[in-house]
Amino acid sequence: MAAAGVVDGRWGAVGLASLAGLVLSIRLDEPGWFDNEGRFAEVAREMVVLGDWITPRVNFFPLLTKPPLTQWLAALVYQLTGPSEWARLVPIACAALTIFVTCRLGSRLYGGRTGLVAGLMLATSVGFVLEARTLRPDCLVILTVTAAIWCWHVAETGTPIRRARWLAGMYAALGVGMLAKGFVAPLLVAAPIGIATLRDHGVRGVVRLRPLFGLVVIAAVMLPWHVAAALANPGFAWDYVVNQHLLFALDKKEPRDSDGDTLAFFWQMFVGRASPWVMFTPFALNEAIAPGADPARRATALLATWVAGIVAIFSLTPSRLEHYSLPALPAVALLAARALQRTRETGVGGALRAWTIGLGIVLVVGGLFGVRRGEALAASAYWLPQAPDLMALIKPASLVACWAGLLLVVAAIARSAASIVAAWAAGTTPFLAILVLALIEAEPLFSWRPVARALERVPPATEIVFQAPVEYQIVGALVFYLERPVTMLEPPGGYTPPTYLRGHMQGMFIGRDELERRWTSGRPVALVTDPQQRRDTPDGLVPHPFHVLDRFGDRWVLTNFPVASAH
Repeated sequence: MAAAGVVDGRWGAVGLASLAGLVLSIRLDEPGWFDNEGRFAEVAREMVVLGDWITPRVNFFPLLTKPPLTQWLAALVYQLTGPSEWARLVPIACAALTIFVTCRLGSRLYGGRTGLVAGLMLATSVGFVLEARTLRPDCLVILTVTAAIWCWHVAETGTPIRRARWLAGMYAALGVGMLAKGFVAPLLVAAPIGIATLRDHGVRGVVRLRPLFGLVVIAAVMLPWHVAAALANPGFAWDYVVNQHLLFALDKKEPRDSDGDTLAFFWQMFVGRASPWVMFTPFALNEAIAPGADPARRATALLATWVAGIVAIFSLTPSRLEHYSLPALPAVALLAARALQRTRETGVGGALRAWTIGLGIVLVVGGLFGVRRGEALAASAYWLPQAPDLMALIKPASLVACWAGLLLVVAAIARSAASIVAAWAAGTTPFLAILVLALIEAEPLFSWRPVARALERVPPATEIVFQAPVEYQIVGALVFYLERPVTMLEPPGGYTPPTYLRGHMQGMFIGRDELERRWTSGRPVALVTDPQQRRDTPDGLVPHPFHVLDRFGDRWVLTNFPVASAH
């Protein structure tokens, strides 16, 4: 079955990946950059402006917390489109390639048809769709982890020469992952590849992985930039290796510019991002622990350790963030596709039927509650009523939940595996469309583009001051849209710079006293407040008199001079 899968479905995988890329690209320029995207978008713009592709910068100060591959690729897009949100083509391309690789890996593990089903499931997973439209390194990491495991699996069944080529591909993929997001990529493949190697070949199997050869390949890919950045930025090497990796994993990094998510929230978001297809995976996992050397059982065990390894690594790390589980999504899709394949072979059993009916009932009840009470409940979140178009999506989303639930119940009663999958797909697709539309409608609350447009109403000579949190990098999107540097107010309690920044702190921040002096000097000044702090009024932020130019969610835009209304 696996051997036939190698040749089946190749063009189907190409077609599915291409179609998914086109669909995911619809309205790709909307919304404007949010906080997290903006730092990568602006670093790429400053690379183009300054012509320096070694030292990433935001607001024209070095920012060396992440390797620059994502920013390099975004800068290449800018060469074609100019600085714009179309830099999201980078994660879209990574998502399309990941779908292709998932299909090919699934074809090897379970056959061409199941590989295509896995690719379709991945393409309609909630977290994957959202990440494909987000400019940050995580889609690159998903791709490189999936590609590395695919290359390893091909190498396992090849001739010595073919094996060497595919192992080189595996290590090159890991090197690319390290150039995208640091040293984490090899850790993410350690569990599935390591456990499978020990299971099949014992301790001597480590030699089959040719680790010294792998180090050479990885170094050839990722070392040149790291060396160049260290030579150009004294203090970078220590900060990058010790502070950004070791101390970050222990939640002791300085500056304290990120707070880890709770373990419960991390697990909940993993399930949410892997939905809806994670609901099928329990019906494949029993195969992973079954005795015997059947290739399908080994394949399912590989996928199970892939998921478990990633979730376990970040569960043990107090600095975990909810999206760190994303590289497990291809394995979830492959497990769900295997569950469907087994169900097609054996029929819909009582457990799957009861599980599906139960999920359908939960969706119907939740949807009905959303229709009746959803808007009132959402209104209790103080920021949602500021985006009435976003509130208007609650009822359609609730109706979609009812629709999906009814379809699931009917499909389960019919005892058809294909109908159950079709019901999930028919319910998920409109929900994903609503979810993407919700992000677009949330632009006034979270995007920096409306803030920059409001500031177009002030005279060009106005000094723009940003009330920076410790995570000051979120100023990137504002600088991107203004296309000029922004003055940053020092975070409360001061700022502990990483070692590479200590020679660049002159002029990076101004203090509170200096802000008040400039505010009352008679020169035009505008203040954009910290979006990470809730404020119901702008009182106390600046000396009187001040004028409210606009408000966007938790961001107030104040001036020390009157500005004509935009209306």
